[in-house]
Amino acid sequence: MSFFDEIRESILWDFRLEDEFKNRRIGYAFVIDVCNKNPVLAIYMIKEHLSKTQPLLDQPPVELMIKAIEEQGGNINQDRLFNINSELRNWLEENIFS
Repeated sequence: MSFFDEIRESILWDFRLEDEFKNRRIGYAFVIDVCNKNPVLAIYMIKEHLSKTQPLLDQPPVELMIKAIEEQGGNINQDRLFNINSELRNWLEENIFS
C-alpha cells in the first residue's frame, strides 16, 4: 500500500491556507510551495501544533501551478505557499490517486 493510499481518507480537499488557524483540522492537504521563483506541488501535513510541506516526486506541468498562483493574485516572485485550484486537484486525482 502506498503512502497516498494510506492517507486518502485524511485528505482535506477543501483546505484553504487563509483558514488554517480559524478552525484547525488535522490531516493532509496540497499546496503550491514557491521558493526562488520555483513552484512545486507539495503535500501539506497538518498536525496539532505543526504544519510542514514536502514536495511531491511527481510534479504537474508548471503552467498549471502558475495559473493557480495567478488566480489568487500572486506570482512566482513571491516565496510563499498558495492554495491549489480545481485543475490541480484533478491532476492529483488522475496522477497520484488513480
